Amino acid sequence: MYNHCHEDALSNSAHPVRAEERSTTQALVPAIVLGGAQNALSVARNLARHGIQVFALNYPHEAVRFSRYARYMHLDGDGSPNAWERFLLGHESDHLCGSVLMACSDEAISIIIKNFEQLSRKFLLEETDVALRRDLLDKFTIYQRAQEAGIPTVGYWVPRSSEELDRSMPELRFPLVMKPLYSPQARILKSKAMLIPDRTALTERFSASTRLGVSVVLMEYIPGGDDRLCSYYTYLDEHGNPLVHFTKRTPRRFPLQSGDGTYHIIEWVPEAAELGLHFFRHLKYRGLGNIEFKWDERDGGLKIIEVNARFTASDPLITRSGVNLGLIAYNRITGRPQPPVLDYEQSLVMCRPIEDALAAWELRKRGEMRFSEWINEIRRTNQLPFFEWLDPMPAIAVLGRRIWRLGNGLQFVRENHRSRVGTESA
Repeated sequence: MYNHCHEDALSNSAHPVRAEERSTTQALVPAIVLGGAQNALSVARNLARHGIQVFALNYPHEAVRFSRYARYMHLDGDGSPNAWERFLLGHESDHLCGSVLMACSDEAISIIIKNFEQLSRKFLLEETDVALRRDLLDKFTIYQRAQEAGIPTVGYWVPRSSEELDRSMPELRFPLVMKPLYSPQARILKSKAMLIPDRTALTERFSASTRLGVSVVLMEYIPGGDDRLCSYYTYLDEHGNPLVHFTKRTPRRFPLQSGDGTYHIIEWVPEAAELGLHFFRHLKYRGLGNIEFKWDERDGGLKIIEVNARFTASDPLITRSGVNLGLIAYNRITGRPQPPVLDYEQSLVMCRPIEDALAAWELRKRGEMRFSEWINEIRRTNQLPFFEWLDPMPAIAVLGRRIWRLGNGLQFVRENHRSRVGTESA
């Protein structure tokens, strides 16, 4: 199902490629950026600016396809993860033998884990232990590992059937958050997290996920707004030493309390750094890691929310601060010298203007934010997720797709209205 690389691409075609076996003075090998959205675009830009040729495997609509810094690989079919997998394991990718394979989505991580032995004979892979990386895709395992490390978690339940859900009902506290148990299945539910207000909504959502074959985890909702969220980033070497020691906050998300971050600010949060580093060291983790926390006003402590073993949507802002995670990972994988990057610029802001305006509008309706406050905050923006003057097409493509989707949505509403009026008239 796979082919060994030619000798000029691999140091030893009979064994998995190791960074230790590669010369630190050799020419830069290409990189394959697999999956992802704005993080994939950011990684591609960051590598290409250092003279590294970048190839992108992704959905046809993702922004990285339109970047001048990456060569998008047009695949047969719908460009889904199944097509990425076939390409990587088949003859079509033989010309990329010896390239660095970098995952920017949970789907991409899943492909690498599933085919690790085959892919490791053809490409240079990230240095994280395979079994551990698999565990970090499973929410239940993440919370278990956190508890083992003495890190506070929210209450959580993993009902495997409607009967188990019914038995759990008396101990559930609403509202609660429902997430796919296995992270790569978020796309099936079309949501990474859903805020569930009551039993009726939970029964409906759980039944829908069961029909789709997606197991879920139910998480206790931590009171308080999104301004209580913070994240820790690191890159641990083989000795457990952090090459990166970085924190930020996410004051707003959309949808509120369950969506993606719309406003990110770089700010040092020592408690998050301490707990995050302790968590990854407890796992004996190696490589790129991110952990998200939320302050719990009930006990004043941080609770673990999410863990990622990959680049995240905040990568453009992290790079702007002086921490190039893409290049750090590339250097480690290829065996190039990589000193720690522990100094970075504080107080930088990345904003997704459209989504953040929607978040601010919802907060305004709740009486939690004034319009003038929002204007003052977005004036601080240093970074946009997709736009760069030297590479404008990704942002234009993303905006065009949003306008197209909005137009289709309005068309659907009009047609539905005409159909309803016609039925009532009849």
